Amino acid sequence: MKNVSITFLKITSIFSLLFLCAFQTQQEIYPEQVGWDTHFLAKPDRLSPYAALTVTNWHYSYSSKITGNKLHIDFKFSGGVVPAESWVKSDRISNRKVSRQLLNHEQGHVNINFLLLKEGENQVRFQKYSISNYKRLIQANANKVGKHFSDMQSRYDVETKHGSDLNAQSKWDDYIREQLNRYEK
Repeated sequence: MKNVSITFLKITSIFSLLFLCAFQTQQEIYPEQVGWDTHFLAKPDRLSPYAALTVTNWHYSYSSKITGNKLHIDFKFSGGVVPAESWVKSDRISNRKVSRQLLNHEQGHVNINFLLLKEGENQVRFQKYSISNYKRLIQANANKVGKHFSDMQSRYDVETKHGSDLNAQSKWDDYIREQLNRYEK
């Protein structure tokens, strides 16, 4: 049996009034609900113009077994926030309303990360692979879905102005909620 462990996507994003992330595995149905005290544990970079930095990752691994001309692949998926590398400048959160707005925006990033995890699982696990192409196609499928959601994270920040455009934020909240509903049991 051949074991392959691949760290596919480590997104390091800097956001001006926000943060990114969550830790999830394929067994969980809903995205993690983030909190200031649990997900942003690193010391803030005081030279950074941003209010927060959140480091996230997405991992997949697989083991393959070839018996005759039959291929069997077992996958594992995980991803989320790296609290020890993520930070927030608490002094940039002026009141409870701002805190709620920022946390809501951040939850949007968490939810997008969860969508990456679920769609990544679907796009990688449930494809047809052959003995001759599985390594290349697994990597290609993972790259494709990873890029799609990385681009979505960027669009989310640009369009919502990092959560400060409340109208755009509301539209994104609705869109993300619709996408999450696809994964409810």
